[in-house]
Amino acid sequence: MLHLMIAIPAFARMYNVSCKMCHVAFPKLNGFGQAFADNGYVFAGKQGEIYRNLGDDRARTFKELPLAVRFTHYVAASYDGGKAMTDFQSPWSVKFLLGGAPNERINFYAYVIFEKGLPPFFEDAWIDLHGFFGLPFSLTLGQFQISDLMFMRETRLTRSDFYIYKVGPYKITYHRGALLGTPIGDFGVVNGNGLSALNGKYYDDNPSKWFFGHLPLPADFGLFGLWGEDYDTLGNYVRLYRLGLDWRGVFESFYPFFQILVGFDNDTSNLFYGGFFGVDYAPGGDGVVSLLFNYVDAPANSPYRNERLATLALRYSHYVLTNLKVFAEGEGWLFKRSLALTLGVDFAF
Repeated sequence: MLHLMIAIPAFARMYNVSCKMCHVAFPKLNGFGQAFADNGYVFAGKQGEIYRNLGDDRARTFKELPLAVRFTHYVAASYDGGKAMTDFQSPWSVKFLLGGAPNERINFYAYVIFEKGLPPFFEDAWIDLHGFFGLPFSLTLGQFQISDLMFMRETRLTRSDFYIYKVGPYKITYHRGALLGTPIGDFGVVNGNGLSALNGKYYDDNPSKWFFGHLPLPADFGLFGLWGEDYDTLGNYVRLYRLGLDWRGVFESFYPFFQILVGFDNDTSNLFYGGFFGVDYAPGGDGVVSLLFNYVDAPANSPYRNERLATLALRYSHYVLTNLKVFAEGEGWLFKRSLALTLGVDFAF
């Protein structure tokens, strides 16, 4: 049973522990951090320390607001189509993150992001209910990323993204819906139109929904499937199919992972396929090296053909503090022969 959770610096303050308790290198979680997340943000032996004594056993508030802030600043240079460009992308994003567990069966997580000079908005914003009546189930309601069932984009160590999750008009990133966690896997349903604004009385713009699930397999593999109904911009009915295989491993200081995903709409004439492979090398000092290869392709007659890409990114992160890093990342786009270099600072407290 997987919980869609990310550790934030507020937890280090609340429980008076180092960020290293939960992170290989922030924001990447280690085994303890993942276990803490899967346990619904409950820290065994310390949980009672974070609540105020109000003289009422049925009222529960935190001693301090579980709020964290993350700043990301970039200086970027690129070469594309014979044109060179430099840009001060600072700040690129500022996030205000809030999360915690009011009790052992309820926890929540949300953040507001100021990004790319746009007005602020919520991305993740959900509540998780679990363990009621002693049953081994959890129910998550709100905004979350479907792709988090495989890999959390928010905890990757590169600026380069997991592009296969963002292909075409039917992305498997942020949506509004519900997720049921069970001992055999996780199963969900979402509106299917992302984080669109209210449309009259409804967030959804049509009565159709997307259904999906993720099953854990032996040896840290996972199997993902999605079936959904939607409508394109011309009002035509579309039936969606997605199938994926994911894997992650730990070999001493090396953390490899890969994703394979195949999708089509209505029939295989609207096919795309691809995935990514990455490895993070975190030997335990101040430096972390990350490599990420992305590949997306489609047959020549597919409308997804213009989404094809192959990228290779290499990044070195130097942790000046456990919660502050400077980094240099280069990414090459192999099909269109372009290059991008980013120097940056990432700080959370």
